[in-house]
Amino acid sequence: MKKLLTLMMLLALFTLAACGQSDDASNDSKNANDDTKQTEVSKDKQDEKVTVSKPDARLEEPTADTKCEMCNMKVYEVTDDLGKFSGQAIKEDGTIAFYDDIGCLLNAELAHNEKNQKYVRDYNTLEWVLVDDATIVKTDLKSPMNWGYVFFKNKEDADQFIADNPSYKITALDVVKQEAKERREAKLKKQAEQQQQQQQGNMQNMQNM
Repeated sequence: MKKLLTLMMLLALFTLAACGQSDDASNDSKNANDDTKQTEVSKDKQDEKVTVSKPDARLEEPTADTKCEMCNMKVYEVTDDLGKFSGQAIKEDGTIAFYDDIGCLLNAELAHNEKNQKYVRDYNTLEWVLVDDATIVKTDLKSPMNWGYVFFKNKEDADQFIADNPSYKITALDVVKQEAKERREAKLKKQAEQQQQQQQGNMQNMQNM
């Protein structure tokens, strides 16, 4: 009788051990599947692409390494939240230049004495639009160089945007150009003053030697 009880206890222990191994294997398999799913999701996010129509076949898209021709700051890609403020120009020789904000796009013509085809992104579709044809809206949105202007291919979209944001307003391109010019002139004046002060300081140091 004792032998029979001992045999039954051993069989029960073996059964419990087998069940535990089965549960562990099941959990390992589940974790592996979860890891695979997570990897696939991450990969999908990395491979996410936004298709943007081009009104001119020469237009390009900025990359992760693209810098603004004017200020040498980062030009954001279309997939970035700040990418809606990026601009580009087709120069007279056919070359492409990128800009991180509307001010740099406009002032490039002043700085280089050139006339470019200037493009901005439609705020809704992110498509490239000639800035001369776009409806411009002044906002309090944070843009790379704190200009805060957004652009719409269709005026109806701009009107709806303003209806949803009553503090925003449509602004003429000439007004933006004048603002860009004034900001550039103020910056150049400040740089000239700083340079003059530095030269005067250097001369005074030489006299004191």
